[in-house]
Amino acid sequence: MPAKMPAGRRDDVLDAALELLAAGGLQAVTTTALARVARCSKDTLYVLFENRDAILAALVMRQASQLNTALRESSNEGSPRDRLTLICTQLLKLLTSPASLAINRAALGDASGDLSRILIATGKERSAPKIMAAIETLNIKGVINARDPLDAYRTLYGLLIGDRQILALHNAYDPAEDAETIAGRAVERLIQIYAPNSGKS
Repeated sequence: MPAKMPAGRRDDVLDAALELLAAGGLQAVTTTALARVARCSKDTLYVLFENRDAILAALVMRQASQLNTALRESSNEGSPRDRLTLICTQLLKLLTSPASLAINRAALGDASGDLSRILIATGKERSAPKIMAAIETLNIKGVINARDPLDAYRTLYGLLIGDRQILALHNAYDPAEDAETIAGRAVERLIQIYAPNSGKS
């Protein structure tokens, strides 16, 4: 990136992409529209990003930064249960945030599947292994007995998210409890389901 490129221009472009996605879906995110909303030239866009897919991938990664921060911060703090609860809290907040919902709505309306592929590759495929590693720590500590980390991850995801993201996508999600409470209950139920003497494996 050129040394004279103003700080924050990258975020300006990502903010513009999010605004366009929310207003008109993926088809609204053109270089002309991005340059107009971000108040920059097309040349600046291509200095900052290789192409539109790179912009969308960066947008998804920025939205996932909260979860990634939680994953980093949880690595050396609290008990394994507390660490997993922190991760789940951030995951629920991320998936029901206005920005995340705008991106997902645009992906669902994109017949090409391009944005969905970016969402899966940049979001879930990066976060899921780290969450499974946090679950595996519970295994190692003897808190749970989950022989299949993927099965345990899917169980936890279902307990945590349920229909909450779907309801949020339809503007029908009105949580009666905060994300931390929901996350704590999901982790507690995971531990009960995979308790060493439960027979679940």
